[in-house]
Amino acid sequence: MDGDLGDMVASEPILPALAAKFGHTHITWICHPKHFPVFAFHPLVNRLLPQKFSLLTYLLLRAHPFHHLYSLHLSGFRTDEITNTPIVNPKADALHLTLTNYYDAHTLLEIASLLADLGKLKGQPHLYVDPKAYDLPVKGHYWVIHTKSNEGLRDWKDEHWVRLIQYATERWGVHIIEIGHVKPLAYEHPFLTNLVGKTTLQETMKIIQGASFFIGLDSGPTHIANAFQIPALVICGAFKNFSIYHSYSGAYQNPEIARVVFNEQGRAEGLDFDRVQKELDGIVSKTQKNLEK
Repeated sequence: MDGDLGDMVASEPILPALAAKFGHTHITWICHPKHFPVFAFHPLVNRLLPQKFSLLTYLLLRAHPFHHLYSLHLSGFRTDEITNTPIVNPKADALHLTLTNYYDAHTLLEIASLLADLGKLKGQPHLYVDPKAYDLPVKGHYWVIHTKSNEGLRDWKDEHWVRLIQYATERWGVHIIEIGHVKPLAYEHPFLTNLVGKTTLQETMKIIQGASFFIGLDSGPTHIANAFQIPALVICGAFKNFSIYHSYSGAYQNPEIARVVFNEQGRAEGLDFDRVQKELDGIVSKTQKNLEK
């Protein structure tokens, strides 16, 4: 698979489904090396093969060196950087799954499972990390926030994030850790720890795994939080040509675990602060009983 972080995490349930379908088999997962930590300790992944250039997908689809080869991206999702060759997926084309319609009726897992000849799977993604503990700079319970997406198309306003941090720390006395790799919030608070750009992907996974609550955008770290079933508030809005869409399977389809707040009129940046605060109050009261005063 040559996809983004969230796509890879969301697709995880196809691994046990493939193992159940074929029995004892060797599974090689192909992705960019920066995403290797996602499946580095997965019990069903026998080998991680580096894909540094998108042309590898083009060559593999032509040569077909495996007994079964499943390309999990859509035609046009990648163009090789060196040769300018567009990568086409005949399976996706046959299923009429395109970059302009894939979110119309499917979650990311359903798309991956259709491309892997498994039908439309539903299920809970799972992730595995090494047993070595990560030495956090905070003690006790903490929340995690992720405030910046790679493209910026899914972001909420910085001033709203700052207000939300102020509100949460004042009302519940929680310590908040900001993660990610894009520009952190220009804000300091005694109960806010900035780890943006300071951790590896494996360390980020461990930080999310240990959190009691997560607030984020529709992004890779949010898919990781879903895989660890961390109670959450997810801030969403229109993405490209999709006004409403559903990325998640498993825990984040359950309103008792997570609230996915959608701006039906535009991008996430247009979400009103008061609405997000109200949704936060609701999901915290359901999932963080020890914080209620």
